Amino acid sequence: MKAMKIIIIGVFVFAVTAMRITKYFGLEKWHLSLWLIGLAIFLYLLNALLTQYFIRRRTPDLASSEEVLPATQKWELTAGLGIVPKWVSVIGLLAISALATAVLPWVIPLLKR
Repeated sequence: MKAMKIIIIGVFVFAVTAMRITKYFGLEKWHLSLWLIGLAIFLYLLNALLTQYFIRRRTPDLASSEEVLPATQKWELTAGLGIVPKWVSVIGLLAISALATAVLPWVIPLLKR
């Protein structure tokens, strides 16, 4: 539930910011969509790198992609243990928000037909 709130707040903030940027600079909708997709990719990569960093730093034994259970890698066992700070997870959720904000203006008109 907390994750959904972060995503929704992120979509709201990104949408309002995108509208203001569009108005101020006179950009087209697709310009902002490309920028938001780029931001989503950047935030996702930052989240992945920070996750790896904290797992390697705090529990080097689990910093491996070796499978310990079927379809479960060692590093996945760190989930929920507090090894990776919550703000790193927020960065990952904001990546989802940025992607949703980039795609929704194009999907909503298709659904109205």
